[in-house]
Amino acid sequence: MRPPGGLVAARFRHYEARSGMPLLHDHVLLSVKAQRPDGTWGSIHTTILHENTVAASALYNELVAAEVCEELGLATEPRTVTEGRRPVMEIAGVPHELIRWTARRSEQIATCLAELEHEYVTTVDDDGQPKYLPVVSERARTKLNRIAALKTRPPKKNKARSLAQLRADWKQSAILTSGVPATAINSLLQSSRAAAPKIRDRIPTVVDTDRAARNVTATVRMMNDGGRFHRRHLLAETRRHLALLLRGRRRDPHLDDHIVAAAVSHHCLDISEPKTARGREPGYRLYTARLNLPRPGSVRRQ
Repeated sequence: MRPPGGLVAARFRHYEARSGMPLLHDHVLLSVKAQRPDGTWGSIHTTILHENTVAASALYNELVAAEVCEELGLATEPRTVTEGRRPVMEIAGVPHELIRWTARRSEQIATCLAELEHEYVTTVDDDGQPKYLPVVSERARTKLNRIAALKTRPPKKNKARSLAQLRADWKQSAILTSGVPATAINSLLQSSRAAAPKIRDRIPTVVDTDRAARNVTATVRMMNDGGRFHRRHLLAETRRHLALLLRGRRRDPHLDDHIVAAAVSHHCLDISEPKTARGREPGYRLYTARLNLPRPGSVRRQ
């Protein structure tokens, strides 16, 4: 049940990462209290909220990109960070060398993750047999990535700096150490705006809901162990798919729900065996994909 007035939250905006590099992000603290439709207040179901964290994060990233692009006349483009993984969406026109200059923390995590993955596939038990699978699954990689992030996490800085000081320091550091010419750094917004029109011209005016549903279902089937998933997995992947498809253009706020509904109706099989009342709720139905779906990426995007 959705609270009629939404959730009560406090937002804390940060402009830098622990490494001191630019990283605009928000921390959002949600209250466990919400208003019921009858006007009274009660505790929200925190388990459901936690289960939908990935879908909420995907929505947040999508909306932030759309607001930035519409406000500044920009567009986004995919950038492959790790082969075989989903691309991340970046502002088009920003030199990749400059993006890598900000990603020192990511490089540290990636190095540590590679070491942890090697340890994972080579660990043996007391009998000398492999303790884990010879290939790191997506679920195991996610857990190892969290461990790598914690192991490489630097301490917080005690001294705060104003945004104006941060921007001045970042600019000087980028000019000196990023390898990007100072002229490109000084004209970063102009060059990003110049790159946007060509991308926006290729954005579909109408999203093919069924085609998106097929792509999303195929991806979720591949990304989840055993090919089984819940509605929230489809919702999170749909929002990532729309961010990739629309490149920063704002969409109909209900489009993601329409795509998920099409996926469930036409491309998924309900394999639920609910033994509890919650198991019979739509959000807890268990699905698998129909067998006639294409592999992700094989469907041409218009």
